[in-house]
Amino acid sequence: MLCVNNNRAYIFTNHAPQDIVSRYQNIQRKDHLIAVDNGIKKIDELGLEPFVLIGDLDSIEPEMLEKYAYIPFHQHPTEKNETDTELALDWCLKQKCYREIIICNDMQGRFDHALAIAINLLKIKSPRGERISYPVPYRIESENQSIFILPDSIEFNNCQGKLLSLIPLSEKVVFSWSQNLKYPLNDLVIRDYQSRGISNIITASSAGIIKTEGICLAVLEG
Repeated sequence: MLCVNNNRAYIFTNHAPQDIVSRYQNIQRKDHLIAVDNGIKKIDELGLEPFVLIGDLDSIEPEMLEKYAYIPFHQHPTEKNETDTELALDWCLKQKCYREIIICNDMQGRFDHALAIAINLLKIKSPRGERISYPVPYRIESENQSIFILPDSIEFNNCQGKLLSLIPLSEKVVFSWSQNLKYPLNDLVIRDYQSRGISNIITASSAGIIKTEGICLAVLEG
C-alpha cells in the first residue's frame, strides 16, 4: 500500500459535510481518502477516488459497493466495541505515515456519535512543549468549524474575528499565557464542570496560547 510521510488522510464519515473548512477543492491527488461506510458516497459525488473502505458496511448503498468493489476494504461486524469512524482513525494511525488526518463530519447527527469522534482525538498525542501552528495536524472539520485537542503551545495566524471555545476534558486545564484573545487566559484555571472557555474571540491576525496542565478540546469557527 503506497503511503509516504507527505500524504494527508481524509476520513469521510457517513455525515461528511457539503464542504470542510480547508475546502475539498484543496485535496491533492496524492492524499488518501478513507471511506467510512456510506461516506464513500460523498467521495463519489466529489468525483474523487476512495483509497480504502472501512466499516461494517451496514449503511453503504449497494450501487456504491459494486462501483468500488476493486478498492481494498476492511469489513467489521455490526456489533463491535468501536464505531466505524474510530476503526478508520485506528487504521490511519497504524499506517504511521500521514502528516495530517482530517475527519470530515458535519457534527450535526447523533450527539453521542459526534462526541465520540471528538473524544477519539485523544488517541493522538501532541509533542510535549512543541509550539504548533494552526491548523493542527489531526482534527475534525465541518463546513464552518475545526475541532481538535489543544496542544501545549499553539499559534493562530489569519484567524482574526473567529470564535474559539475551549472545553476541559480533564479535571482542570491550566493556562499560563495567551495573546490577542478578547478574554485573556493568563494564569487561568478552568475546571471540568465550567463553561468559562466558551466563545472567546481572536482579536488580531496573530494569536497564541500556552497551556501548562490538563487536556482541552478546542473548537474554532471557520
